[in-house]
Amino acid sequence: MRKPRQEPPPRIIWPIPDTVLLAASGLWWQAFRPPLALRLPACRAGHGIVALDACDRVLGVVGLRDGEGGFPVVTPLAARLAFRAAPATDDLVIDGIVVSAAGRGIGRALMAAAQDRAAQGGHPGLRVEVGARNRAARDFYRRIGFVEIGRGRFGWPLSPPVVLMRRGPGAG
Repeated sequence: MRKPRQEPPPRIIWPIPDTVLLAASGLWWQAFRPPLALRLPACRAGHGIVALDACDRVLGVVGLRDGEGGFPVVTPLAARLAFRAAPATDDLVIDGIVVSAAGRGIGRALMAAAQDRAAQGGHPGLRVEVGARNRAARDFYRRIGFVEIGRGRFGWPLSPPVVLMRRGPGAG
């Protein structure tokens, strides 16, 4: 009996190379486009980590947010006017993660790289803000060592409550 062909593990790269930044940004904006945004701003290569296959196709991207800002270069007007930020933190905040296919280890690899970035940047850990109704995302974060630290009404008006989760060094 033949073994199924295994794909090589994705290459995880930070900062995102200029050659794939547009594709990585496009995948990220597909998942996190703000309401009423007509034009989406460029994204910062240094505030994102990308997973690439052997042909340099984007398999996933994670945006990062710290005291200098998030993955988008500029915050869209709708977000500046209506978005309700979660409490400030010294942790490196996950500014959204999206993968092209679930269950292939891409998200786990991106989050391991984000944990490394947090440590290299002097952040005490990682924090994520995930919709309370997004059970699949909450379960993913729990599997890789995140714990719930609070809940609140952050994000867009009329959005469901958000769960704040944190992962410290050495977790997961």
